[in-house]
Formats: sequence, C-alpha cells, structure tokens
Amino acid sequence: MITERRASIEARAYAIWEHEGRPDGKDLEHWLRAEAEVEAERTAQEARPGTPKPLQSVAKSKRRGRS
Repeated sequence: MITERRASIEARAYAIWEHEGRPDGKDLEHWLRAEAEVEAERTAQEARPGTPKPLQSVAKSKRRGRS
C-alpha cells in the first residue's frame, strides 16, 4: 500500500523529471529532491501558527507534559 507521503514524493519527482525535459538516469536525484521538498513543505506547515498538530504528535507531547 502506498502511503500519502510516498504518493506525494512520486508525484513531485515525476513533475521534476518532466520539468527538466525527461532526462534519463536522474531518477534518484529527482526522488531525493522531491523527498526533500515534500519534507520541507510538511515541516513548514507544522510550524505555521494555528495549524493543527497530527494526533500522534499531540499524544507524545502530552505524555511529556507539553501541549
């Protein structure tokens, strides 16, 4: 089963590949770039004020005495 994160990375890597003219042999470079972009986007979204935290993060922070 493909996770939402993996699907986002695949779509981003494909878009990068197309944008660069569909070059051969750059699949790993495109994948790593897409992975970094998707992760940066996720991190930025979490840092925005008013953005709800994922439930797992909330549960962990409550166990540690944070909110």
